[in-house]
Amino acid sequence: HTRMTMKKDNSVIFNGLFVGKQQLGYDFTIGHQIVTKPFVGDNPPHIHNFQEFLAWYGTNPDDPLDFGGSEVVFYLGEELEKHVITKPTMISLPPGLVHCPLEITKIVRPIIQIEMMLAPADGSAPTREPYFAKDKGFKPQDVMNFKVTPQK
Repeated sequence: HTRMTMKKDNSVIFNGLFVGKQQLGYDFTIGHQIVTKPFVGDNPPHIHNFQEFLAWYGTNPDDPLDFGGSEVVFYLGEELEKHVITKPTMISLPPGLVHCPLEITKIVRPIIQIEMMLAPADGSAPTREPYFAKDKGFKPQDVMNFKVTPQK
């Protein structure tokens, strides 16, 4: 179990399972959480050298396409084009695509958020770099608290 909170106000931005190479024995990472409250991440626009997928869907077991009136805002590209998500969606983020910030602006009923990261296709180590000069040097650990509870 992994819990991430913002240092500035202790708001929860991730509270779920985050599993990677150590547990899977494969260069693949997946995060899964049930989002119960809105949040604004402090992750600046960035790029990386690996494929990433983000997905959101409802928690209604009879209809996972029921987003329950929730809203996700996500920014893509150098121009930071704003995308407002109001229905179950999966986004493919190829290597080099500028993306973020991410905001969960409205939660009527909890939704599920999944993040999947594949190993770089060329076998190199994964990289993640802020895109704009003003964000260079950004380190998530400077603005977020990370707490990992070992599995029993």
